Amino acid sequence: MRKSGISLSVLAAKMGLSRNTLYNRFKERNLSYEFILTLGTIIHYNFAVEFPEMRPDGVLPEDPRAELWKLEEKYKNLLEKYNRLLRFLLKKSQDVNQHALHKKIKEFINSSSF
Repeated sequence: MRKSGISLSVLAAKMGLSRNTLYNRFKERNLSYEFILTLGTIIHYNFAVEFPEMRPDGVLPEDPRAELWKLEEKYKNLLEKYNRLLRFLLKKSQDVNQHALHKKIKEFINSSSF
């Protein structure tokens, strides 16, 4: 649910439950398949991967979101490395002989939306 980015309040509203009720349902040991399917539909997740018995044919469908989550993680890692590189370049450009480089890097950082 955390990976979906949907808040508990929004999820509860979409399921027609109060936030408290939804929170308490998550504490239950046995959730109905209907509840799990509804939750999966709202957060765009196929729980058949964890509960193959939910599908009568027992076939696990490919979930394209799994690949998207992997790509998202790669993107976040790449973005973090990019930001570290920019900070490093900015720090190095603060040397006495690097005023022009420092100015260009600052302009680039300010013009980019992070």
